[in-house]
Parts: sequence; structure tokens; C-alpha cells
Amino acid sequence: MAGGPNAAAVPCLACGAKAVRTYEGSEDDHYRCTACARTFGIDWHRGAPESPCWAPTPEELRAARGGQD
Repeated sequence: MAGGPNAAAVPCLACGAKAVRTYEGSEDDHYRCTACARTFGIDWHRGAPESPCWAPTPEELRAARGGQD
């Protein structure tokens, strides 16, 4: 129950595409990107997100690109 239902999918840390959860632990979750196939983990020990992590808002996408469009 690490990230809970709002963390079932998150933006990929490498390319920003959708990453889906492959493992849900007690404090961390593991993800695999649907575009670049990278795998990574997120530590949710501070608590699960209060709103869905996917899909990112336009503002979040701009920030991820460094403010460039």
C-alpha cells in the first residue's frame, strides 16, 4: 500500500511518459515505463499522494522540460 491507488501510474523519471507500477511494497513501489522500458522505484515513506500522479498537468509537463515548449 506504499503509494496507493493514486500512484498506480506515474510519469517516467527518464522520459516523462506513463510508467505503470510493477510492485507495491510497504514503503516503496517499482515502476516500468511504457515508452522507454526503464525501471525505477519511488519511496513513499512520507505518505501516499493525495491526487492521481498520472496524467501530468500542462504546467507539470512544462516544468519537467525545464520550462521549454
